[in-house]
Amino acid sequence: MRGYSSPMPRPEKKSPTPVQNARDAAYRHLSAHAERYPDLLPQEINSGDLDARDASLAHAIADASIRRWRTLEFILESVSGHQSHELEPRMRGVLLGGAAQLLLLDRVPPHAILDESVSWAKRHIRHGAGGMVNAVLRKVAQVRGEHLPQPWEHHTDSIPLSEGGSLALNGIELPEHGRRRLGIACSLPDALLRRWETLYEDPTSAAMHTILKPPTIVCTKYASTIDEDAPLAPHDSPDHRVFEGHRQELLTLLRANEDLWVQDPASSSTLSNLKLDTAPERVIDLCAGHGTKTRQLRAMYPHAEIIACEIDKNRLQSLNIQFRDDPQVRVVPAKGLDERAIAWASLVLTDVPCSNTGVLSRRVEARSRPIDAQIKRLVATQREILKQASTLLEPGGTLVYATCSIEVEENEAQAQWASEELGLDLIDLQRVDAIGQPGDEPKSYRDASFAAYMRAPSAKAAEQI
Repeated sequence: MRGYSSPMPRPEKKSPTPVQNARDAAYRHLSAHAERYPDLLPQEINSGDLDARDASLAHAIADASIRRWRTLEFILESVSGHQSHELEPRMRGVLLGGAAQLLLLDRVPPHAILDESVSWAKRHIRHGAGGMVNAVLRKVAQVRGEHLPQPWEHHTDSIPLSEGGSLALNGIELPEHGRRRLGIACSLPDALLRRWETLYEDPTSAAMHTILKPPTIVCTKYASTIDEDAPLAPHDSPDHRVFEGHRQELLTLLRANEDLWVQDPASSSTLSNLKLDTAPERVIDLCAGHGTKTRQLRAMYPHAEIIACEIDKNRLQSLNIQFRDDPQVRVVPAKGLDERAIAWASLVLTDVPCSNTGVLSRRVEARSRPIDAQIKRLVATQREILKQASTLLEPGGTLVYATCSIEVEENEAQAQWASEELGLDLIDLQRVDAIGQPGDEPKSYRDASFAAYMRAPSAKAAEQI
């Protein structure tokens, strides 16, 4: 029996020379991504020994560049005449990062961006590359117009901003074609928007949600107490709060309160909306990942025996550390779930790997992937997981199938397939839509998710089949 999860973010390989500053860290990171674009992998930026301020700037540059990759390269290609995919990865990386700072990061001085970008190109590409970087980024700086307070409404002479409002463009216009214009403005592939046109009457709202910088949301539903001095602000969901402090403060808060964890309302609703007649005695989290929903299961069913499965070695190690002192949770390597688990569980959770199209504001590396080929591959994997999960259910046991996708093939179609092919009774479906637009308050933010609740035939029903 196998366990599954989406890939864990990998730390970047250590560079042969130490990271010098924030832009050096960001440009190296973007250059590595440029080698794979558009099929990017989750990868942590190597900020070396940078202090917190410089590390934060490096992350901001990388995040803005990846989040708005298509937008930025449309502008770069317009001013330079070069096709970005024909550039060497390091040139592509430094131009992308430089453009992101000039257009999207207000508080960064343009002269510092130009000087350090040119110097980086001379050191890491070749001496003559500095001239091209200087010429292109100076043209990008001239494109930047004024910040407009009104929201972007498909204008061809501006682009939407994550924080709200829009940025006027000097001398450049977005395409007239509606889908292509929206795709460039929000940095999404045409193929993805074509899909969303079948889901929504107008995909603009869904597309705009993906450019948001999402807040850190803490699930407080299962907390015994909440420190009034903790940097937690209200959220529209009464079971959640918005964290407003620094990263170190968050780590301190979570270490001191094991009944608090970071989780979006769309994610927590998968289990909090589960309705069972009796509490399950034996639970399997087949795709445990970082253990967020495992912790939620533990809080919901404190007397249940829980098995958390994982295929990724790094995540498995993290799960072992997280639950090492918890007698109710057993962490099992993917290959360690043997025939003894057949028909063992009262409840099986399968939070399957998916296209992440409901969480693209958080999973910025996933936004540009070839969606059609990806879904074809993922649907096959998801069905394999469903097949194996169904064998773990005791008669009458419940299977929860969950994704953070909004694609029908990964959601409703899979639930229907499981009902028809695996003989599971489909109890309910839950589609949670994303909430939030540029300029909205963090307290209203929510990702999108999907859940299907299914039940195995009872022993008596199975005998009659």
